[in-house]
Amino acid sequence: MSTLLAELGKHLAGRWAALLLLPGAFYVCAVTAAVVLGHAHALDPAVPAAWLDRVALAPASGRFGTVLIAAAAFTAVAAVAGLAASAVAQGVEWVWWSSGEEPVLRRLAARRARRWERAEDAVRAALREFTRSGAAPREAAALRAAILRRDAICPEPAARATWIGDRLHAVDQRVHDTYHLDLTAAWPRLWLMLPDGARAELAAARAGVGAAARLLAWGLLYAPLALLWWPAAVLAAGVLLTARRRARAAVAVQADLIEAAVDLYGREMVLLLGVDCPGRLTREAGDTATSLLRKDRTDRSRLQG
Repeated sequence: MSTLLAELGKHLAGRWAALLLLPGAFYVCAVTAAVVLGHAHALDPAVPAAWLDRVALAPASGRFGTVLIAAAAFTAVAAVAGLAASAVAQGVEWVWWSSGEEPVLRRLAARRARRWERAEDAVRAALREFTRSGAAPREAAALRAAILRRDAICPEPAARATWIGDRLHAVDQRVHDTYHLDLTAAWPRLWLMLPDGARAELAAARAGVGAAARLLAWGLLYAPLALLWWPAAVLAAGVLLTARRRARAAVAVQADLIEAAVDLYGREMVLLLGVDCPGRLTREAGDTATSLLRKDRTDRSRLQG
C-alpha cells in the first residue's frame, strides 16, 4: 500500500507541475518582464540585466533565508496563476457547451444560425445550378465548395454560440435523426458497456479538449499584459490561435468517436435494455429505448394503467 501511495503521489505531483506550476512560472516571468521593461524598453536586453544586477547587489539577496522565501513565494504565485488559468478554463468550457440561452450567447447563437442559413441557401442554389446543367464539372465543383463552406459552420443547422458547441450538438442531432435515440440519456449506459480501448480513445479525446481550454485560458490571461508590454499581445495572439486550432481538432475527434460508439455499440445497448432489435438499430427500437432511458411519465402511467 505504501508503494502504491508513493507512486500515486509521484503521478499527481508530475501532473500538478505540468498543468499548473510550469505554465504558471512562465506566466510570472512574463508579468515580471512586462513590469520591468514596459513599452519603452520592450525588447531592450540591457534593462532586465540591470534589474537583475540591482536585485543581486541588494543586501538581503545574499542571505539564504531570503533566497528560500523568494523561491517559495515564486512557486506559490506560479501555482496561484495556474489555478486561475484552470478556473478560466472552466469558464471557457462552460461557454463552449452552453445551449446559448443566456443573453449574450443567445445573440452569438442567432448570428451563427443566420450564417448557416445563408450557407444553406448557397448550397440549394448551387444544387439547382448543378441539376440544371446536367451535372457539369464546373457546377459540381461549385456545389462541393458550397457544401464545404456550410459544413465548416456546422454539419447540422447551427444552434449554439460557438463552433465547438454546435459540433457536439450536431452529434446529438445526427444520432436522433438516424436512430431516434436520445444521446444525452443513452450515453452513461453506453459508456458502461464500451470496451477499454474505446473508453481510452474517448478519454484521450476529452483530455485534449480540456488541454485546449487551458491553453485558451492562458492566452486570455496573457492578453491584459499587452497594456504594459506590447510583446505580450503577440504572445497572447499566438497562444489563442494555437488553442483555437487544437480545440477544434480535439472536439472534432471527440464528436466522431462518440458517433462511432453509437453506431458500433448502440444496438447492443438497446438489446441489454430488453428492447427487441433483431437486425440493425431501427428508429422504432430507438424510440422505445429512449422512452425507457428517460423514464417518461406518459409511458409509466400507460404501463401502470
